[in-house]
Amino acid sequence: MRGETQQELGRLLGWSVTIVSRFEAATERPDQATHRRYCTLAPTEELRRRAAVAYEALLPDGNARRPAVVRRSPEEWHGRALDGAGVYRLLQVKYPAYPLLRLFDDEAKPLPVWAELAPAEQWADVEAPLGQLDLSQPPPGVRTWRYWEPCDPRGEAEFKRHLDDWDRQLREIRAGKRAHLDTWNQLTYDLRSMTRDEQDRVQLHCKLGTYYHSLSTSECLDPELLEAYAAWPDSQPEEVWPRLERRAWLHERVPDPVADGRYRSAALGVSTLTIVRVRNQTFDGYKMFLSPRSVTVATQRRRYHVVPSGMFQPFILSESADLLRSQFSVADTVMREFVEELYGVEELETGDGRVDPQAIYHRREARLLSDLLRSGDAALLYSGVAVNLLALRPEICTVLIIDDPGWYERECGELRICDEYLQQCQQAELLPDQRWVQLINLERHDLELDPKWREHLRARTVVAPGVAAIDLGLRVARSVVTSR
Repeated sequence: MRGETQQELGRLLGWSVTIVSRFEAATERPDQATHRRYCTLAPTEELRRRAAVAYEALLPDGNARRPAVVRRSPEEWHGRALDGAGVYRLLQVKYPAYPLLRLFDDEAKPLPVWAELAPAEQWADVEAPLGQLDLSQPPPGVRTWRYWEPCDPRGEAEFKRHLDDWDRQLREIRAGKRAHLDTWNQLTYDLRSMTRDEQDRVQLHCKLGTYYHSLSTSECLDPELLEAYAAWPDSQPEEVWPRLERRAWLHERVPDPVADGRYRSAALGVSTLTIVRVRNQTFDGYKMFLSPRSVTVATQRRRYHVVPSGMFQPFILSESADLLRSQFSVADTVMREFVEELYGVEELETGDGRVDPQAIYHRREARLLSDLLRSGDAALLYSGVAVNLLALRPEICTVLIIDDPGWYERECGELRICDEYLQQCQQAELLPDQRWVQLINLERHDLELDPKWREHLRARTVVAPGVAAIDLGLRVARSVVTSR
């Protein structure tokens, strides 16, 4: 009613933030005395009366059994916001130049993402969306909060928490309690500006940032927004905006934060929809890959994503401008993520315990895919650019089409998934018979999605970049496959 944050409301009523969260989530009900204090804050007598009547209507019958407390995971809680209309109204009001994507052109399925299909003349060039890489400033330190881009100071505490977690993992590795790191900081290629060339085609000009800076200055905008809408999914933009302090701070300094990457680290991502030809006794057509994200990753746990996908970043850490520019490649990023994620190869590992940053490009899996691409039995295509409006972070979308049915026949026994995605024992509330890589049937001639999955895929079940990669990738793939 009044636009207080949870902290402000707690101070007014003498509640902790945790108690406020539980009341808003409806996992706990305040007693009558507490609720009366809450009602006194209503600005009008009519609102006070309505709040009191609503509370009395929810009081349980003294003879009735008390219902079990509803407990939701963070993903379920934020899913409430994505199922409501309020978050989409706010995004449309704040970013009118970037219309929301509608999955499969279904008006009932708005998505918190803007996406633009690549023009057909650019499909064959996956590097087409890349503009200039600005290396005029020194690379930021991976263990230092301050660098040349002045960020919201409220992100520093979060940045340090990520550093502490990184150090904890390193101690556990030294103690023999874990084999690999789940997350660590590394340089990233960030959005500097998004412009259009003389043919009105999108170009992404980049600078350097770090993964932890991106988490603390861009990804943090996502939970802030969804938390504000989770309790009241249909709230109006003017009611919620005062609570979005981090987003408002950025808007005060940047007129168009979708296209302007100043005052933060907006790390680019690369999401690839993989579509493979499968021909056997029971199926003759195409399948696409999806997988739910692991509970160990920093963001968007358990939600589906396309594979492979990952951050757009240099693999070899260096302050050499030539080396940083040589790694500024979408194709190399897709190849690296393809081997790591589909075959479960840990980053930097050669397979024999040595660390060799170049080794992954010489592995059998990478050479096999390279041979398919050269022979024309596979195609890696640029499908478009998307911006996750929840986190204001851009994504380069590509589609990998493997037309040779022999590839899947030979490799299906080798395909698995690394710890970035869910192992079978970690899965919760997903579709039955979930595998590490979920194979989704597509009709052979028009690549139409299996009806079960068409209904299941929506904003709360798929991460925003992933759903853009699915939509754009299928559009490009249909044109390519049906024209053969």
